[in-house]
Amino acid sequence: MLPLAGAAAADSHARTDLVIADLGQPETNPWVINRHRFERCVADALGVELREFDDQNSEEQHAAQAESIIASGPDGLIFNPLTSPAGIQVARLLEENDIPGVAVGRLVVSSYDDDYEGEDFIAQVTQNNDTWGQAIGKTTAELGHKKVAMIWNQKGVTSAEEIWVGVQSELDAAGIEVIAEAWDRLNRENGQKYAEQYIARFAPGEIDAIIVLGAVAGLGSQFAVDQAGRDDIAIITTDIDEQVAQFIKDGKLDFSIGGHWMVGGFGLIQLYDYLHGHPIENTQPRVGLIPVTAENVDVYASSLLSGCILSPDTIRSLSKVHNPDADLPGFIDAWQANWQDHVQ
Repeated sequence: MLPLAGAAAADSHARTDLVIADLGQPETNPWVINRHRFERCVADALGVELREFDDQNSEEQHAAQAESIIASGPDGLIFNPLTSPAGIQVARLLEENDIPGVAVGRLVVSSYDDDYEGEDFIAQVTQNNDTWGQAIGKTTAELGHKKVAMIWNQKGVTSAEEIWVGVQSELDAAGIEVIAEAWDRLNRENGQKYAEQYIARFAPGEIDAIIVLGAVAGLGSQFAVDQAGRDDIAIITTDIDEQVAQFIKDGKLDFSIGGHWMVGGFGLIQLYDYLHGHPIENTQPRVGLIPVTAENVDVYASSLLSGCILSPDTIRSLSKVHNPDADLPGFIDAWQANWQDHVQ
């Protein structure tokens, strides 16, 4: 538990009238579902009214929703940009209307401090894309795969491109050959479609695994492999829900990685503190992801796939408004290594 010294005095200055809007994607994948779940818990703990909007996985709708949200005059905005260009449009709207906002998850720019100039788009809370990709690549090597195909987010999503660089670095180091690539929107249909293409194209012995970014597409790929009876092809994916966890337990999936959806709640704390006059201490904190295999899937599933993860007291202790000694960036840095010490 983090120190709570001075919390009583700080609490007396906490606003109870804040309205924060959230713009992201529909709840059709584990990352969005879990992000919303944790973010709602943070909002409840801080006494914030959270209003959620989705972009229907459309860049056009992302921009249109952002304009509508900004016009309604919220105190601040949390948003997960569908693509980096879409994120730039939202940042422009924030600047034009003097409303502070924090991006969570996908990046608007690769480096906030180096690549962004402005006052109202105040931070982007993201995951450590390098270590995320490296963990996927390293696990692929440890599992003994030598020839792999991939299914990835469409080009123009900076975070996805950075993750793949991390994957590729570990694959290259291990001498693993990438025999096919697909860059497209990540949904179950595309996961199944590209896996079916790989199954038709590569005979047993010509492909060992398919690496898929995102559990929804990953489950589509797993379905294609099952239907074809190709138990020689492993599926390595990211994001975890109850079905993915069960597949890992059953040996149908070798590996997944998760916990990065906590960026939403952490970004909300950062925005909440900013609205109370506290400066941003880290404009681009990176949440470390938790690799999940058969060895730790039970603990992960029971601790992180339901409930609020962190208690209301712990959430408030991460806010400068409630705890003058709060160190949110430090907590984020240590989360990957220490998460089991904090879960309820």
